[in-house]
Amino acid sequence: MSSLIALGTGGAATVATFYLYVGVRGKHKIDVKDEHVPYWAFGIGLLSANAGTAFQQLAGIGQQLSEAFQGNAALGEWKVGATAALLTIGVFGLKPRPWKDALCGAIAPSLFAAAGGLWTLPASLTGIITAFIG
Repeated sequence: MSSLIALGTGGAATVATFYLYVGVRGKHKIDVKDEHVPYWAFGIGLLSANAGTAFQQLAGIGQQLSEAFQGNAALGEWKVGATAALLTIGVFGLKPRPWKDALCGAIAPSLFAAAGGLWTLPASLTGIITAFIG
């Protein structure tokens, strides 16, 4: 047996995305609270790093967001860590909104990995998750 749960990263990302979608709707047996959406989305972002091309676009969104700030001369010098900090404050500092938290949570792992330093600690969970789900 190569893993505890034989889903694969693409399958696990799809299952987690569907679970989040059904749970946020809240009209069924699965209920995901608005406060928990960023954590689910962060997990989806971690899984998408090793998934197929359908999920590879999440990393591109984070990169484009960071480049938009870096290309703005009015802001001066802007690093990826500043974008990661801004994203984190936006998720945890504002009122929970599923659409905002799902998008920000899903692109956060790629920004954290690109920022380096302490930001890579949460993003380093990818290896553990990949070993667990196969």
